[in-house]
Amino acid sequence: MADSISVKWEGFGEVKKALERWEKHVVAAIAKAVDENGEDLLQKSQALAPLLTGDLAGSGTKGKVVVDGTRHEISVTVGFHKAYAARQHEAPVNPGPLTASKPLVDGMQPGRKYLERPLRKYIQRYRQNIADAVRDVTGGARR
Repeated sequence: MADSISVKWEGFGEVKKALERWEKHVVAAIAKAVDENGEDLLQKSQALAPLLTGDLAGSGTKGKVVVDGTRHEISVTVGFHKAYAARQHEAPVNPGPLTASKPLVDGMQPGRKYLERPLRKYIQRYRQNIADAVRDVTGGARR
């Protein structure tokens, strides 16, 4: 007499539908976190932008979050749109008196690399924000 095990799979359709709903909620949570991160980066970089005669800080924008399912990417664009924005970002000069009079932003002096420096400084915070958003949807424990 041979031993046998029998398994009857039921409910796979419901499991698949639940996973698809979960995926939509996770993508939405990530998109919201990416949008929050973009807004934070914009605010920090505007505060760090050099102050000259034009309104460089006022030209800062954050685009809409883009969810690209084919490339598995969720992104947002933060940038500045004055003609001289890139030149000021890369300028190897010391800040002028107007820029030097601006307050520090989390220990960072306003001036060059006004977009890159806060991104580098806060990248771990931004990653954690995304991870926390996923954990909130999936029921995982936060760090």
